[in-house]
Amino acid sequence: MNASVELGPKKERREESDRRMLRAAMALIRKKGISGANLAQIGLDAGYSKGLPVQRFGTKLALLIAVLDAIEDRFLRHVEKRVGDRRGCAALAERIRLQLDAVRDMPDSAIALYHLIVESMGASPDLQPRVASLQAAYHANLRSYLKQAQDMGELLPDIDIDQSARMISGTISGMSIQAIVDGHTDRLADDATYLAEMFIRHVARGPT
Repeated sequence: MNASVELGPKKERREESDRRMLRAAMALIRKKGISGANLAQIGLDAGYSKGLPVQRFGTKLALLIAVLDAIEDRFLRHVEKRVGDRRGCAALAERIRLQLDAVRDMPDSAIALYHLIVESMGASPDLQPRVASLQAAYHANLRSYLKQAQDMGELLPDIDIDQSARMISGTISGMSIQAIVDGHTDRLADDATYLAEMFIRHVARGPT
């Protein structure tokens, strides 16, 4: 049998098992935090052996970094898909709505991410560089939509793009945490629309 034919299915099985273990890790972190995210339990929850996470990722730190990689990759892919052909302020508004909708629609990854952020500043400082990189990627992505709207002449000329990106990100984070704590993530769709419209009204040029 051709070795390349064997390699394809084997690679697909490995990728699928990795995805399942990362999803199991997010769910376990959501329930028990980082300290409760036992590698053996992650393997069992994913439907595999206790030893597979260690075999595949090596250490708990490496697995947690892989979780952050997966969260970032999935979020940015969702942004690209959902924004689609929109441009300018329309794209910016959709980008803002998506980040809050993601908390409602993907609670395991959203809550796991907040656990990882908090722990990176305390008990797990080795996570801090990867957390900082993820936040920088989110900022750069949001900034790109602000810059596009600015270049299209849709924003007021004195708008500070970086400050605006920080303000939006901080507001989204605060709203997300509040919704999770209150148990009202179902309200985030309306809140997301309100935030996007309020910000656009504040920074957009009026009709000329």
